[in-house]
Amino acid sequence: MTSNQLSMFEEPSAPLQPAGKATTINLSKTINASSQQAFDHWLIPVFIGDWMFTAHAQQGKVVSLENEVRKGGTFCFTIDYKGLEIIHNGEYLELDIPNKLVFSWRSSTQPNCESKVTAQFQEVGNKTRLKLTIKLAAELYDQKDAVKKAWTSRCSALAAKFKM
Repeated sequence: MTSNQLSMFEEPSAPLQPAGKATTINLSKTINASSQQAFDHWLIPVFIGDWMFTAHAQQGKVVSLENEVRKGGTFCFTIDYKGLEIIHNGEYLELDIPNKLVFSWRSSTQPNCESKVTAQFQEVGNKTRLKLTIKLAAELYDQKDAVKKAWTSRCSALAAKFKM
């Protein structure tokens, strides 16, 4: 990996070190929407592009968003980060609409590092509590803080879409 490449979570990264230990990151966010509305924003390409890749200091420009929404279906998101195209892809491992979404996550900058993301949606009154769990590949242990920052930013960007 060269110094001008971005990691799978849009932060500059050093070359991969020997595997550390697998790490789990837990985040939560309250969203001012029904669980179905919040869930849809994780699966419908026009919504994904509007919050997932534009919420960081290194804002990305969506090149293409493709997904096959079903268990075993795949997704492929191509994003331009200041002239560098990064492909994020994975497979939908579990799909319990509108309660739970589990998927694998890889990036073209580190194609052999696969993480697992679980998004749980719990409706509380007229709002939804999003609980996000990221099981980070052991090879990405040194990037855990950057990963947490990126996903925290993403969750905040999603919640901002539903501000009144």
